Amino acid sequence: MKKRFFISNAIDEEKLPFISNEEMKFGRAHYSWKIVADLYSKGLEAADIETYRVIRPEIYQSKIAQETFGVRHDDNHLAVKPIEHIRPFYGMKNIFNSGWEFPQFSNESFNGNPLNNHINILKNADQIWCWSNFTRDNLKSYGIDTAITLPPPVIVPRVSDDTTIDHIATLPLNTTRPPVPSDIKTLAEILKTYEKSKVFFSILNPFDKRKQIKSMLTAFEKAQKKQPNIILLVKLVVDNIHTTLGNIQEILEVHHGFTGENNRIIFIGETLTDGQMKNLVKKANFYLCTSSTEGLNLPMIEAMAQGVVPVSTKATAMADYINEKNSIVIKHEELQTEGPYHALHNYLRTTHFPPQLESTIASLVSAAEISDSQYRELSKNAKRDAEAKYSLQAFIKNIQALGVM
Repeated sequence: MKKRFFISNAIDEEKLPFISNEEMKFGRAHYSWKIVADLYSKGLEAADIETYRVIRPEIYQSKIAQETFGVRHDDNHLAVKPIEHIRPFYGMKNIFNSGWEFPQFSNESFNGNPLNNHINILKNADQIWCWSNFTRDNLKSYGIDTAITLPPPVIVPRVSDDTTIDHIATLPLNTTRPPVPSDIKTLAEILKTYEKSKVFFSILNPFDKRKQIKSMLTAFEKAQKKQPNIILLVKLVVDNIHTTLGNIQEILEVHHGFTGENNRIIFIGETLTDGQMKNLVKKANFYLCTSSTEGLNLPMIEAMAQGVVPVSTKATAMADYINEKNSIVIKHEELQTEGPYHALHNYLRTTHFPPQLESTIASLVSAAEISDSQYRELSKNAKRDAEAKYSLQAFIKNIQALGVM
């Protein structure tokens, strides 16, 4: 009889009083949890384990409820949610997922809310699958020895014939005035104009303070003065309903205090298919990451799996796969977070690791100037390391080692 995993991640369907349906839409804070849940599901199924989705696992507390549901003694519940949304499934082995990207966890019920106590919630798990060694080690420092490192597999989509990206609309950086229709160029036009330039690429939510977009753009402009033959493509993660490509200039000025005009910093806002994203990534020479903290950073791992060379810090989760043999490494600082870096920012003091500006500039220049042979070596190593740690085969091997099959 096959093992069974019941995966809970449907935050939007649980109708919890402290989250709106809007938060689960593409480009919102909790959207990535659905992506991760899907990856775990695909990985488990590839390991010949049956997976099912379950809504509100906490309601099956009584024996009759569990019998009605059909709970077996060897069933597993995998909760893939932010910590404050995790609920156990009584009668099953409970495996909680954690990608918390700060060294500090909450161990108090801030504002009288027990759901704000990370440690108490996580202590209820039979096992915790962490996305990185960083999260695992931090949990162990709080006395939670059930934490192990088991990230989801990173599955690069196949490209089909209908995944053209030539028509995608782009908008150059210009906060001096509102955008006008003539500012919009297709991606094909942009790549033709700058066909001899090295292409740096990044994917980010422009509201996410962790991504350090102001630092990224500032460093790129300074590097451009030393090495002008470079361009930066930024794929924005926005819902294209409430926030669109045309809002980026206002977001930069109002939310990040950044102003400027630069035709070589180019934004893309369209919602793309997996195949289109793969094609877009293939246009890049380098993946630029200036994040001060990450739970995993799926987009960069996906880029590495395609041979794109990272220019990145190696703090937090990135320390598992970024090194000098596969990347151009940006040095980082260690500072206290200020502002809404996470849901508990009003109560919990946390540390993050922003990139050093001068090191980011130097890394961009170094990337633009490396030889073809150096690039090929970094690219080969990036692809090898991503596949070794995050491929479907690596995930199956890790699952087999756990003995859950």
